[in-house]
Amino acid sequence: MLVSESREVLVKLNSIVIGAAILGAVALSVHSQNAAAKPALAAKVAVVGMRDAMLNTQDGKQAMAVMQAKFDPMRIGMEKRQAELQTMAEQLRKGAATMAAEAQQKLSNELAAKKKSFDRDADDLNTEVEQEDGKLMQDLTGKMGGVIDEYAKQNGYTVVMDAAQPVLWAAETANITSDIVKLYDSKHPAAKPAAPAGKK
Repeated sequence: MLVSESREVLVKLNSIVIGAAILGAVALSVHSQNAAAKPALAAKVAVVGMRDAMLNTQDGKQAMAVMQAKFDPMRIGMEKRQAELQTMAEQLRKGAATMAAEAQQKLSNELAAKKKSFDRDADDLNTEVEQEDGKLMQDLTGKMGGVIDEYAKQNGYTVVMDAAQPVLWAAETANITSDIVKLYDSKHPAAKPAAPAGKK
């Protein structure tokens, strides 16, 4: 179908607020090969879902709300245009046996032109969404790095892993994502949203 490809271009728009999976925690023991000569060296390892943690902070929630307010109307508009394309494509298919050749060609040309415009606008919107999301992650990463550094030192962790990286197994006790979110919010209280114009 001519319009079938257009279904994929909105995938990124419907996943703005998609966060990373939290994998639980891991505790590993590293032992010297010569246990008789040296004591075992214990490694305390933690796992944190970085993106999930950042989006669940007060800063992250406020930033996502702003992004949704900005892009949701655009997304809805694109979805309406996509539905229109699907309707036109269905009309062309059903009229293949009954419509005059000239009418079919006119409808086909109109559909192709609208689909080309739709694809171009959807690509532009996806690019803008990705840029805004990247800027949000960059702004939060700097603050989050300091929070994780402080938490790891205070709690004796030797390694903190991002849950986005492959982890074969993890014990629930080393999942520190929620603790990191709480510490971040205590270190960086979110500013209250500005009151709407006209309200006192």
